[in-house]
Amino acid sequence: MTRQTRMFSQIPPRRAVAVLTLGLFALVSMMGLLQIGPQPSPETIRAEGRIIDRVEFQGLRTVDEAYLQTVIRIQPGTPWRREEITAAVARLAETGKFEGSPYAEAREEDGKLVCVFVVQERPFVTEVTILGNEKFKTDELMKDIDLSVGSPISEFLLNQARQAIERKYREAGYYHVAVEVDEAALRDEQRVIIRIAEGPRVKVRKILFEGNASFTPRRLREQIETTTYIWLLRTGAFDDETAQRDAAALKKFYVDRGYLNAQVGYRIDLAPNQSDLTVIFQIDEGQQHLIKSIEYVGNHVYDNDRVASIMSRTNVGRPIDADVLKEDREKLVAAYGQEGYIYAEVTTTHVFDEEDGYVNLTIDVKEREQYRFGRIEIRGNRNTKDKVIRRELRFFPEEFYNTTATKEAENRLVESRLFSEATITPQGELPGVRDALVEVAEAQTTTVLFGVGVTSNNGLVGSVTIENRNFDLFDWPRTAGQLFRGRAFKGAGQTLRLQLEPGTEVSRGRIDFREPYLLDQEIGLGLGAYVFERGREEFDEERLGFYTSLDRRFREGILKGWAAETAFRFEYIDISSIDWLAADEIKDDAGDSWLTSIKPSLVRDTTDSAWLPSRGYRFKTSYEQAGAMGGDYSFGKLMVEHDHYFTLHKDTFDRKHILHLGATGGQIFGDAPVFERFYGGGIGSIRGFEFRGISPRAGLRDDRIGGDFMFVTTAEYSFPIMGKVLRGVAFTDMGTVEDDFGISDWRASVGIGARLYIKYFGPIPLAFDLAFPVSKNSDDDTQVFSFSFGTTF
Repeated sequence: MTRQTRMFSQIPPRRAVAVLTLGLFALVSMMGLLQIGPQPSPETIRAEGRIIDRVEFQGLRTVDEAYLQTVIRIQPGTPWRREEITAAVARLAETGKFEGSPYAEAREEDGKLVCVFVVQERPFVTEVTILGNEKFKTDELMKDIDLSVGSPISEFLLNQARQAIERKYREAGYYHVAVEVDEAALRDEQRVIIRIAEGPRVKVRKILFEGNASFTPRRLREQIETTTYIWLLRTGAFDDETAQRDAAALKKFYVDRGYLNAQVGYRIDLAPNQSDLTVIFQIDEGQQHLIKSIEYVGNHVYDNDRVASIMSRTNVGRPIDADVLKEDREKLVAAYGQEGYIYAEVTTTHVFDEEDGYVNLTIDVKEREQYRFGRIEIRGNRNTKDKVIRRELRFFPEEFYNTTATKEAENRLVESRLFSEATITPQGELPGVRDALVEVAEAQTTTVLFGVGVTSNNGLVGSVTIENRNFDLFDWPRTAGQLFRGRAFKGAGQTLRLQLEPGTEVSRGRIDFREPYLLDQEIGLGLGAYVFERGREEFDEERLGFYTSLDRRFREGILKGWAAETAFRFEYIDISSIDWLAADEIKDDAGDSWLTSIKPSLVRDTTDSAWLPSRGYRFKTSYEQAGAMGGDYSFGKLMVEHDHYFTLHKDTFDRKHILHLGATGGQIFGDAPVFERFYGGGIGSIRGFEFRGISPRAGLRDDRIGGDFMFVTTAEYSFPIMGKVLRGVAFTDMGTVEDDFGISDWRASVGIGARLYIKYFGPIPLAFDLAFPVSKNSDDDTQVFSFSFGTTF
């Protein structure tokens, strides 16, 4: 007999009956409660049409019950109607505050009908708190995360918030940052408490390379995004994802240059202070592979020798270089495109040779069909006349379709500043013919600009400019409304410019008009009038003048690529405020005078940009003869200018390292007044010297009287520093200004500078230069710092 049985047997019989009766009663009572309690669905209770005694909600935690009463619109004392209950449930679901599907139950208590809406609340954020943040204010961090009071609690959103905060800190240099969410507060109270352990700010102090035998550290740094710390300029922040991209970029750099088996990794070394970091990229270059053989496939228009001459840098025995191959492929495609093979494709593939370190190259050409130009259709020119666009195309129907010509036309249309975009694409399906679709987006060509600028040459200058670069002198308005709505005087590609520039040292005003295609010929007409005032140290100068010019651009013949111009100048000059101790040369030119001149010039410009040239040259020579049409002066002025630009290197981000070599020379023949002679120094001349600080001198005060001979040279290296916003320059300027032809005093300076490009300021950068004279005359006026900046608004 078990212990439990023995215990039960020891209970008196009467008491045992009572215990059994009580247990049976309890079991029956429990079963009774399950039967008479609230029923799970209206199917077990006949509810339809009965009066509802109460309305209750089951499952509420934070949602306001009074709010839900307004949502369901079911009131005690109203009859149960299935369609109304169903609509109430649907409205509950539409609130978005509940998970799953809410439902309604009819329950009966004490003979009365109770309507119970059963819901399961969706967990919502009741509070967002950020703790431990010192670097960034809470409001600033809240802008970066997609969490706020009332947001649904989601592991995805919480992870996004953590990552966003970590990313923001790491971008600021907090490499050790740790971000956690308080799980207990989230689970029990739906409170999002984000705890941040910022750690020390880490700065990349050094970037080193190990194993780089073929390329300098400087060349490799140009391939990566990670940068060292420079106060105010670079944060020096370190990020693992960026370092991984850098390692991949370095590997690609090596592979593209023939090191096909190169491997690149990185490691970091933290200083004991846990703030200074060194990034070391570990490089296994491997062997550079050379081209052992070249096979040409698919070329019929050009034979192998012609293809080889076009792809001149891809030769047997040279390294297989991805950049070289890309450039040569583009040259071959362009050559085909000039002959009408506009869909030609060139691909290159290589396979490893049995001999270690060599590859066999295949150049595969798909020439496809040859095409001629069909119709030329123009779209997008709402205001500009068709002829303004067509004259810049320079290709015609029935000629072989020329993709080089279309690209050059696109560039000319954009360079005209009449259009912000221009694309020319082949269209059509006729065999051997493709129409050229010219699509343009017109730029804003009418501007009213107010501005201010400062230069070390001219001081503070204000500016008010009204310019219309798509002016039409003959498009007169038919009504006053057309004029005020800007629907007149536009569309012919002419330029009208009115400018007023009051300043502290120089003031000027002028009006200029230019017609680039006079009578639809490649002849330009310029007209203008101006007034000019300048207070100089030796005298005050005022000018009132008018000019006109004619120019011609040559497209063929021995002058192909050149432009010729003849300009006529008429000026009234007043020289005043001359000190009685001034040099006699200045006194001789005092008072009113008239000057007229004729100035023919010849120009050739092959540069790729008007604002930041990176290749090509600009050559100009001119001879101005004063007195040819009368006036008080008779002299001649010969000028020769040459500027050459070279791209030394392009980095991974397509930023160019540019070398500029320039020289300017001038000689005056005859007796020129002091205000027409040559002076040197300042921006655009020899930096390190004051504006007009280089000059022959005369008189008791050694007044600057200008020279009849001038020669200036410059060599400037321009390189990127930060994106496309900031560039640095290193330069040397040399030259002289003499009484007559010859060199007796040679000036030279060396310096560094910065060019800051701000979109709001336009294409002309803010220029800051530090220049140090290394050769000068004792009478020269020097100036170490020079600058030029301005803006319009």
